[in-house]
Amino acid sequence: MRYKIQSLTDIGRVRKSNQDYLGYIENNEGCLFAIVCDGMGGHAHGELASKLAVEAFLKMFERETFLNKTDNEINNWIRKSIKDIVQQMKDHVEVFYETHDMGTTLTAVLFIGKRAFVVNVGDSRTYRMKNGQLSQITVDQNLWNDKENGESKKEEMKNILGHRFNEMTYWKVLTSALGPNKNTKIDTYLLKDNKGTFVLTTDGVHDYIDSETFTEILNSKKRLKSKAKEIIEFSMNNFSTDNLSLIIVEMMGE
Repeated sequence: MRYKIQSLTDIGRVRKSNQDYLGYIENNEGCLFAIVCDGMGGHAHGELASKLAVEAFLKMFERETFLNKTDNEINNWIRKSIKDIVQQMKDHVEVFYETHDMGTTLTAVLFIGKRAFVVNVGDSRTYRMKNGQLSQITVDQNLWNDKENGESKKEEMKNILGHRFNEMTYWKVLTSALGPNKNTKIDTYLLKDNKGTFVLTTDGVHDYIDSETFTEILNSKKRLKSKAKEIIEFSMNNFSTDNLSLIIVEMMGE
């Protein structure tokens, strides 16, 4: 498996701390795992949740073998790993109760041979650029994509908040997150052909860059480091109010 990879994170211009956490690792079989987590800024200890999730997932990946597993077995391993991370968070809360409300989003890609297994919890995203076209693989787990329940809850929140109700931020409210006391829905996607450029982003990036600019930067002949920096800088200059993080993985086949 041949690839190039670049990661970048920035505190941004508004937040006082960076609650994003990201990482990647290749195991002894030549499989690659990349992960990005966005600690929930409105909750205490979001930075702990994202760091714990990334480091735990990387450790579990490093000691596992995949080449002898079926697609279904790999999917089950991904789901079990996330459940194990939630349990680790619950164990942490038993000792440090003040962290009971911590939470994080998670998006990750596991590259095995020619396949790519994508996993998502929350509203961080994984994209793929292939043949010059950018597509979003994951679906944000928020009220916008849960219109049936979202519409009924909307009226309830309007009555509670009154003039403080904000239509735009309401639809971004998460319906799923990773944490010791969160509703966690695990979405997985299997791509049989993993050629192309994969980009994992937090919402501090993808909420502040249009698809045309995103595509133009990724299609440029620049180095991955320059592309990552340009994407972050564009989002920041476009008034991003959050931390900004991404991983770019350029897959070049066997």
